[in-house]
Amino acid sequence: MPSYIVKPGDTLSKIATSTLGAAGKWRLIAELNGLINPDKIRVGQRLQLPGEVIEMPGVINTSEGVQRVTKERVRISTEHSAVYATPLVKPEKIFVGRLHRKGLSRVGLREPETFIANHREKLQEVNLTESEVNVILATSENAGNLDAVNTWDNQFISFGMFQWSAGGPGKPGELPALLQVIKTRYPDDFQHYWAQFGLDVDEVGARTGWFSYRGKRLVSSADKALLREHVWAYRFARAGADIEIQAAQIRHAINRVNQFYFANSSQLAGYALADLITSEYGVALLLDNHVNRPGYVRSCVAEALKRSNLTAAELQAGGDEEEQLVIKNYLDIRQIYGKWPMTDARQRAAVTRGYVVDGHISANRASFASSRRA
Repeated sequence: MPSYIVKPGDTLSKIATSTLGAAGKWRLIAELNGLINPDKIRVGQRLQLPGEVIEMPGVINTSEGVQRVTKERVRISTEHSAVYATPLVKPEKIFVGRLHRKGLSRVGLREPETFIANHREKLQEVNLTESEVNVILATSENAGNLDAVNTWDNQFISFGMFQWSAGGPGKPGELPALLQVIKTRYPDDFQHYWAQFGLDVDEVGARTGWFSYRGKRLVSSADKALLREHVWAYRFARAGADIEIQAAQIRHAINRVNQFYFANSSQLAGYALADLITSEYGVALLLDNHVNRPGYVRSCVAEALKRSNLTAAELQAGGDEEEQLVIKNYLDIRQIYGKWPMTDARQRAAVTRGYVVDGHISANRASFASSRRA
């Protein structure tokens, strides 16, 4: 049975959060250890931890074929800051993620590049161009793999190659919109991975929506806190190993370009970003910014134009030199312009630049070709 040594500043609820994935599970620890007064624990005390048994979906659509497994029972445990799931029928530990801040972090194993290379038949209707593939792969390098999951920040849970999230307290999120795509296109998969465990989506628009749990919409911090529980991280991770869920992610990822790239904007003198930044490198930088901080993309480009002493019309009629000048200023600006224009801006830009250096994307103007715009 797993155990925990009490450290300075610990409380039972804090221990329950870090080891069992939910503060409310402190009662399980108290009951198991015979604690009459849960406030009275001492530094150095060894507490026995329950090994929780929960039901999980099996992966049903794999590269080896369809596997119809409704549920399996697993035990979730924590060892040395790592969270594991152990199926009862097959006692092998499966790594779920590593404890971090309020929850856990999981990079994932299922790479978008591998999926696209092996399952293009799942994407025929999307009509992906090679440029679009190059750009979304460069962006996913900064965001995550297809089975990536994070439950540690103020978005409660984030999933997949673009880290779609549940949204902050009182706000809708982009992850319900992804699940709506799955629910519409692959309803059996949606039922298998989420609905049978009580999770559904509610009032979903083109970009965002809400989660509901057993019929109740999750809005407040208290409501959404259940999504931090390790069980949900594991359920999403299992879904990320399913090729149909992976296909839905690729579809949803490239459709994100429609959300910001082709729309005319008053911030850009009536031009669209598609009129101004046309290299694969430039579009990859814009998409990465939109995934990370969508509200800042156009304003940062507008400020970059100003600092480059160029009008939108001059950039639209310009060549490589003008675009590279604007991109240079754009990279500087998204580190400092506004309050939070970009998280880890310098590091993420270096990753995208590496795709240019390695010859995977082009920095030449007009190198980005898309089938999104009519």
